[in-house]
Amino acid sequence: MKRYLPAILLGFLASGFQIYLIREFSVYFYGNEMTYGLVLGSWLLWGGLGSFFASKRKVAPSHFYPVIYTVIGLFPVCLAALRLSRFPLHLLPGEVTGLSLMLPFALGLSFLINFPLGMLFVLAVRGEAENVSRVYIGESLGAALGGLSVSLVLIPLLSNWQGAAVVGAGVATSSLAFPGVRRRVPVAAVLLLLLSGFWLCDLPSQRAYWRPFTLLASRDTPYGKLQVIKTGEQVSLYSDGLPVYASGNTAAAEESIHFPFLQVPRARRALLIGGAAGGLAEALKYPGVKVDDVELDPEIVRLSLLYLPKKDRAGLEDPRVRVFYRDGRTFLQSSGDTYDLIIIDLPEPANARVNRFYTREFFALARKKLAGQGVFSFRVPSSENYISPERLRFLATLYRTLKLVFPEVKVVPGETNIFLASSTSLTLDPEALSSSVEKLGLANVFVRRELLSSRLDGLRVSLLNDKLSGPGSASAGTNSDLAPLSYFYDSILWNAQFRSLETRILSGLANVPRVWLLGFPLAAALAFLALMSLPSRRAASSLVPLLLLGFTTIVAEVLMLIWFQTLYGSVYSRLALLLAAFMAGLFLGSLLGSRSRGVRSGRLALLQAGILAWLSVLFMLLRVRLPELIFYAFLLGLGILAGDQFVTANRLYLAQKKDYGLGYGLDLLGSFFGALAASSVLIPLAGLPALAAFLIVLNVLGLAFLAAKGKRANPAPKD
Repeated sequence: MKRYLPAILLGFLASGFQIYLIREFSVYFYGNEMTYGLVLGSWLLWGGLGSFFASKRKVAPSHFYPVIYTVIGLFPVCLAALRLSRFPLHLLPGEVTGLSLMLPFALGLSFLINFPLGMLFVLAVRGEAENVSRVYIGESLGAALGGLSVSLVLIPLLSNWQGAAVVGAGVATSSLAFPGVRRRVPVAAVLLLLLSGFWLCDLPSQRAYWRPFTLLASRDTPYGKLQVIKTGEQVSLYSDGLPVYASGNTAAAEESIHFPFLQVPRARRALLIGGAAGGLAEALKYPGVKVDDVELDPEIVRLSLLYLPKKDRAGLEDPRVRVFYRDGRTFLQSSGDTYDLIIIDLPEPANARVNRFYTREFFALARKKLAGQGVFSFRVPSSENYISPERLRFLATLYRTLKLVFPEVKVVPGETNIFLASSTSLTLDPEALSSSVEKLGLANVFVRRELLSSRLDGLRVSLLNDKLSGPGSASAGTNSDLAPLSYFYDSILWNAQFRSLETRILSGLANVPRVWLLGFPLAAALAFLALMSLPSRRAASSLVPLLLLGFTTIVAEVLMLIWFQTLYGSVYSRLALLLAAFMAGLFLGSLLGSRSRGVRSGRLALLQAGILAWLSVLFMLLRVRLPELIFYAFLLGLGILAGDQFVTANRLYLAQKKDYGLGYGLDLLGSFFGALAASSVLIPLAGLPALAAFLIVLNVLGLAFLAAKGKRANPAPKD
């Protein structure tokens, strides 16, 4: 086992640090799939370049532990720089930034950590008598163990900084099991001291980040980082740096509840998904109503009960309220109840996790669970007067999607737009709604006669509805589970506030036909394969499958994670476990490949055909609601095929040329392009089925390349 242990430590460290970097990055920058794609892509890019760099330099294997100690020492510095970045960037606490600031941080921090980790792979190979297979097996096993440890033990029990400190300390301590331990003891001791200080600085550094506001509490949960902030007399809850609610925000609470409730003032059963802090108290103003409140993270309710003023937490303690700690969509799917009102009080669809509550499929589910006169409602930020083209496209997508499901849709104008949908008629007549408010004796501050007459002015309402359904919204599509357009449009809207180049790039991509989005990469891949088929490229052509493998596996992984997110809504809490299943597959596959004898190119083609079959099954099952366990089995199977193919391709290449870092680097570079393209552009604009079909065609080209290569290597005998 000692022979594998250095590679196991490398995989364990890389896996743990990658997870914690992504988690922390989503807190201090805008945490959606585009953010994850940038961080993951930057990580993979530098890992590949680090491997290339080390393969071209005569770095001795004895440098393995100095480099790994350097990485352990740098990671706390990187997380601290990320957390305190708002000061040199002159940002306010909780202020989000555009891609122009996010990208340098993603590239810079990933360079400091994963460039040396990429070098360590080559150093480990040199230390193991140039046995690439053994190192890859050990690294895959370590990555799987790291993912399991972080997912099952560290994330539920410790904060992100504390968990990262444990990962670093565990690797530093384990390194003392090898020869030459006396020289490493002082360095390991210094690292443990540094990591202890890093652990202790977690809460003080968060307090420094939020100054001049007061941080009352902080919790890292499987679903995100929750922070309770006090500003004067107001208490606010933030999740991953974005506001969830603020005490005393009467306007938000009233408009989210009363506009739908006034359509069904005698409602008996209401379902509220999110918004427990403010919305419940407003809903309970209606006589005879009983409310089911669904919250994904139990810690939100616990923190609310601990820190909110009595008025704001009263709804949570009322006997007419039942609180369920589940994913809202899964709850609605399994519930046998019907409701007079279903109200979504969640943030706008800024990521795939929230977007699944704004899709055609979810709207259809909500309509199915409504009583005959029932009303479905949600609200999103808007603008009082001028609606920009970016915002119009975003709003029109939601409007058009709702209209596919509900015959009656009304939208309330204002700084937030309240969408109302039903199978029966709805009214935005200010006189009718005002009469209902007075008849029910509702002591409202904002939703009352004096303000309703202005907000629901007939001209304002008709102008907004004309914009949402008029020719100006023609470029808007519809939002679905398998083509989550809204979170991409929200990213454009978010970047538009910075007036930067990325806004024009993203807006331009939104107008590119799907055939070009997928056709151009296929044409480029075909040209590349033709180039690599030349006789002069014979040796390097053995590694072409690795570039294709890296791209295919990362895109397939991201595709499955988004699909899992759509069905179950908990990929953030399951991320490490899902990735651990893939890494466990890599370990088993690389072990299988290393034990095969007489490796030939035919085996490579057979493995390529296996990946093609796997993708075909994935494509056929995309519209099926699979059990959660199947996702782990799918990722395990993909990992087995990928691990075997990596080892096989490397063995074929190394038989012709001794370059130990090239195959690993190509695999990571292929993953870099895949991570960057899939999460940020291809999934929302092309959709999951089209992307799966694209991968199938790409791998058919790869299989044809291998078949042609094998035929040239073994020409048919002459008569």
